[in-house]
Amino acid sequence: MRTALVVHAHPDDEVFATGAATAVLSDAGWHVVLRVATQGIGDAANKLQASCDLLGIDEWDWLSTKDRWVDDGGRAGPNSLASASPDDEVARAIREVSPQLVLTVGRDGLTGHPDHIAISQAVQQQPCYALGARLRAHDVQAGHDYLQQLLPGEQVGSGLVTGCTTPLQEISGAPDIAARRTRALDQYYDGLGTTPIQELLTTYGRRGDALLLRSVFEVSGWGVDRFEVLSSSGSGVPSFP
Repeated sequence: MRTALVVHAHPDDEVFATGAATAVLSDAGWHVVLRVATQGIGDAANKLQASCDLLGIDEWDWLSTKDRWVDDGGRAGPNSLASASPDDEVARAIREVSPQLVLTVGRDGLTGHPDHIAISQAVQQQPCYALGARLRAHDVQAGHDYLQQLLPGEQVGSGLVTGCTTPLQEISGAPDIAARRTRALDQYYDGLGTTPIQELLTTYGRRGDALLLRSVFEVSGWGVDRFEVLSSSGSGVPSFP
């Protein structure tokens, strides 16, 4: 059985960055393993398990101990991933799991979050075949445009989500994957994935990157993830579904 290791900084990254890809791989018979570095904001373990069940992730665990690093909202404080590189822990996870494929976020961290970038950089140092999730620049712009129609004059997002213009590798699958992914996002905030966005804006008061990503996926599709190659120093390019 082929094995994929997914490495992320926070709970919910497995939905936003690689949710479609893990579902596709699982449906194709891959064994999918997740390692998460922090608990996120609040204890999200139960939510994470429910998300994994929907996305076809067979097992998950902390990259180190669950309280080794904290999510400080991207401020790169003393106990964050960005201030203490997780290279050794990522290397150990790869040795233990022996995956044919590693999935994480791209060089820009998908959203520019310093913890995401620290995870991506750690994966890039390893002898493995690794893909990093990226957004397309025109999809990000379309997401902003869509939100401006609904929230004229409001700033949504950190300003660090930019996307890229280079060609990306796509992993996509059956139509039901989009529904599974939106339901997985609901595990973290009720309705964030499935409530119509016009209605969601009346109940979801945050105007950060999560809302922007919701808008981006509304226009680009929930059933596909796009990747750049981060490392190709493993045993060869794996075949995908």
